[in-house]
Amino acid sequence: MLDDFRADVRRLRSLPGYRGMVWWMLDQSFWVILCYRLIATARGTPLHTPLRVLEKVAEFIFKCYLPTTATIGPGLVIYHAFGIIVNGKTSIGANCTMYARVCIGNRWPGDGTPVIGDNVIIGTGACIFGPVVIPDNFVVKANEVITPSSLRGSTDRSSPTTPPAGASS
Repeated sequence: MLDDFRADVRRLRSLPGYRGMVWWMLDQSFWVILCYRLIATARGTPLHTPLRVLEKVAEFIFKCYLPTTATIGPGLVIYHAFGIIVNGKTSIGANCTMYARVCIGNRWPGDGTPVIGDNVIIGTGACIFGPVVIPDNFVVKANEVITPSSLRGSTDRSSPTTPPAGASS
């Protein structure tokens, strides 16, 4: 898992606007990602349960819930970590970018959770609920709400540049 954190750092350094490691360490997203990676290394060991107390402390301090039971690939970048909520059964691929106030989870207890592919960008305020699959290289627009019913009858969602049916060009 620490290799995943190194990949997170490498990816952040490659992005425009990177101001240096010290600057990033002053941002709460650094601490949210570091806490997730460190505690997630204990997943499957007897230490994981007691360390989850620290996960709750981090949630209280950073106002961002990134549970270590969620599976998150390497290269995670979070801009403005405030208000992000991820369900513990969610699977997120490599090189995901999240912005503030993203909510990813189920619609009700017992419902399925999203599976998010690689290289996905999730905009500010986006909500992804239920057993949906977000394909690789997809952009979830700011304030977009994605549920299984919202995907029925929609245009080709695998291409983020495809305009919706009936949209004027």
